[in-house]
Amino acid sequence: MDEFENGIGQSEEHEESYQPQEQVTEEVTEAAEEAVREEPEEAPEPIRPASGTAYADPYFNVPPVLADAAALDKEAFWKNIAAEGRKRRRHKISPLIIILAVLLLIIAAVTLITIINGKGWLLRALNGGKSIDFTLPAANKPISSESAYQADGRYTVEGVAEALMPSIVEIQIYTSKTAIMPSSQGSGIIASEDGYIVTNAHVVDEAEKIKVHLNTGEEYAADIVGSDPTADIAVVKIGKKGLTPATFGNSDEAKLGEDVVVIGSPAGFYGSVTKGIVSGIDRLIKVESFSIPMKCLQVDAAINPGNSGGALVNMWGQVVGIVSSKLASRTYYGIGFAITINAAKPIIEDIIARGYVAEWPKIGITFYTISKEYAESAGVKPGLYIVEIDPECDIANSGLQVGDIITFMDGKARTTTDDVREMLKAHSPGDVIDAKVYRPEAENKGTEFEISYVLAADSPSFVQKTE
Repeated sequence: MDEFENGIGQSEEHEESYQPQEQVTEEVTEAAEEAVREEPEEAPEPIRPASGTAYADPYFNVPPVLADAAALDKEAFWKNIAAEGRKRRRHKISPLIIILAVLLLIIAAVTLITIINGKGWLLRALNGGKSIDFTLPAANKPISSESAYQADGRYTVEGVAEALMPSIVEIQIYTSKTAIMPSSQGSGIIASEDGYIVTNAHVVDEAEKIKVHLNTGEEYAADIVGSDPTADIAVVKIGKKGLTPATFGNSDEAKLGEDVVVIGSPAGFYGSVTKGIVSGIDRLIKVESFSIPMKCLQVDAAINPGNSGGALVNMWGQVVGIVSSKLASRTYYGIGFAITINAAKPIIEDIIARGYVAEWPKIGITFYTISKEYAESAGVKPGLYIVEIDPECDIANSGLQVGDIITFMDGKARTTTDDVREMLKAHSPGDVIDAKVYRPEAENKGTEFEISYVLAADSPSFVQKTE
């Protein structure tokens, strides 16, 4: 009974202390607002609900009843809630995404460089500019279908085109490294399977960037290995292996009237084929005023701008000349020239082996040749009739005069230009040459005497080495 009364007593005491919820809430709210209006000397620490309670969630509303309502700092309370929200929204970037982004940038850069410079730019950067021992290759005759041969074993024109087309390229010249369209174009002949291509010096003159188009449709950037404007011969190289080099023949075996084919890219039309005959042999032609006369074959096959550097091919499928020029005049038609392979071969080998052409030796004279027949009719001796002497060369101090005739040089009779070229090929600038001179006088008389002079260096080649 006592316990029951105690229980009743507690219940009555609880009922006496009980107040309606609305009344408590209003009192707490008024106390909180009064605490906010009063500026405390120090900002109270934000209220942090105990972990695991219903009020632990930062996004939960402010609880209606707080133990210390007077110390509530609403501004700090909501700042804590906002900070907690930002932490939840923050995401770390995955390392995989960073790696993929870098790879995409690298791929985009490589693609852009390839579009600008062609496919061979990386291989050129790794392999270009090395000096090597090189001999212009002479491959066996290519095998083709029977329909490509004539009865005596020579090719038809169709056979020549089929055999040589993989060895002929189009060369595009850009005068700016950032240019999109080429400023000019020419042709070239593949000389080796690892990317050496022969062309004319005037084709690559002033080139800042070069692109080579193969018959497969592939496009590669090229570097100038060396260029000799005095001979109008140049060699470029692309970063491609497994190419098909042309077959080179003996141009000294060319005959007047022999059928020949010209293959090149006139006006940008890649792989154009024209047919003609050898109209003349041993033509000494200078492409530029500063060039040396190069032995050429004259042909009547159609040659147009863009053919330069292309191939002159005999009916055995052998390249016997490098197409270089034609007479550009309304007065003349069908007179084109190709530098003979025999004249170009040592220059090509020198450029590929060393990256440049050694200085040409020169005598320092301009002359006409006097044959034995003319010499007998004129009452003079055969040889080289002097019409001009270069005052800057040593021969000007030898006593030689205009009108004299050099009959012997270096121990041999010299009556033709080929005789002089043969002698110069065997010597270098600085070598001393002995010569015999005949000086004509009145009444078919004349005097003879000997001179010595030092060979001078001809104009140096314009060379761009690949480092």
